[in-house]
Amino acid sequence: MKNLNRILKIMSVTMVLSFASCQAVDIDPTHILDGSNAFKSMDDVESHLTGTYAYFRGYYANFGVLGDIMTDNLAETSESLGGLRSMSDWNYVANDGTVATAWATPYSMIKDANLVINNVGKFEETEAGQAARIKGQALGIRAFAHFELLKYFAIDYDRNSTELGVPLKLNNTIETPSRNTVKEVYDQIYADLADAKDLLSGTLDEDINSASSRTRIDAVVVDAIMARVALYAKDYATAIDAATNVIEDSGLGLADPADFASIWSEDAVANEVIWSIAYLPGQGQVAGNVFFVPNNRVAFNASQDLIALYDTDDDIRYAAYFSDELETPDRVGELVPIKYLGRNGAADGVVNFKVFRVSEMYLIRAEAYARSNQDALAMDDLNTLRAARINGYVDENLSGAILLQAIDTERRKELFLEGHRWFDLRRADAAINRGGDCAAPATACELAASSHRWVWPIPQAELNANPSIRDQQNPNY
Repeated sequence: MKNLNRILKIMSVTMVLSFASCQAVDIDPTHILDGSNAFKSMDDVESHLTGTYAYFRGYYANFGVLGDIMTDNLAETSESLGGLRSMSDWNYVANDGTVATAWATPYSMIKDANLVINNVGKFEETEAGQAARIKGQALGIRAFAHFELLKYFAIDYDRNSTELGVPLKLNNTIETPSRNTVKEVYDQIYADLADAKDLLSGTLDEDINSASSRTRIDAVVVDAIMARVALYAKDYATAIDAATNVIEDSGLGLADPADFASIWSEDAVANEVIWSIAYLPGQGQVAGNVFFVPNNRVAFNASQDLIALYDTDDDIRYAAYFSDELETPDRVGELVPIKYLGRNGAADGVVNFKVFRVSEMYLIRAEAYARSNQDALAMDDLNTLRAARINGYVDENLSGAILLQAIDTERRKELFLEGHRWFDLRRADAAINRGGDCAAPATACELAASSHRWVWPIPQAELNANPSIRDQQNPNY
């Protein structure tokens, strides 16, 4: 911020001197700092929205599976290069590069979304359907990015918490904002999602997604975001309503057992993928920090604790997620996570990241029902998901704490390597105990539920640049 202000002062002086010596020149700049004159047409705005989506590729290449790496889902191997050791051993500090990226990338998404949101109205009268389609997506991006920031940096997740959240950014003016409360951030997320849903449910100039490609935010994705947000916020009624919208009204559903593996091996939508981030060769790899496919280097294996949860004969997820056929002289008979092996037989690690699937909606609704004392409905959803994944499954009838544990276990099995485990443990105020899976090169085996490490530090670069946030660092950093 200080460097930017200094640059602006130099620019101002230069402009004054230039004006004094060349008063006959009529300067009409095409851009100013807040971007208010950046676009000349609706097509310009649309092009900028397309560029905004590109941030998600880098984001999920960094953070798509980090929520598994940091937990009991994975065990570091001797093949690891140790690039994420500070994260997997919970030794991160305010100047950690991964922490800085987790802060900077969502704010870059927000910056570009704000450019769209605050400028698209200029062309609305002549391109109303296009304007609604573009603005609705940008509002969804802004809401989602603010939520991602809350997940890592907020002290509390409760919907009405007055604890510190993150700074809200609704424009691109240069300022030094302090941290808003968790409630204030949720209020804005809820408002953005409501506006996005209204816009994207109306008359649009063209479809956003197709039956075979769902890589953009449409009204169904907005409901999925709302379901996840509300579950974290412990707003269970909203979580149930939003998840139900997806399950019952979207036209999507759980993949047929015969098609499930194609979600990963072919990047097929298979009727189940709600939103995915598309990757082409050269655009990064989602799980390269777990299994770097081009070099056949497995830095993290699935923990034995996790593997023991699967029915290895009848659970279709087992063969879709793991393989014992990628042996090396030092890796004989070991299971390798193959969820991101490559599409259509190309073992290159290039696969789309599935941000939302219908299965998560069943799990969200099941948990929200269970936490709302509606155990029978929760059990219906859990049985539905299990029947779609386990051959010969026989319905169970669970309740209370046992039901909640079963839902948590199913989330762990279903959403492996999709980045949820760290946050599920945090939401449950649970500890991490890696047990027999904890061995060198890992140095940390247990993380107490009370540890301050569950909340990440505000990056040092932000503290240095923003005096309003300098005394708002998270505890114990």
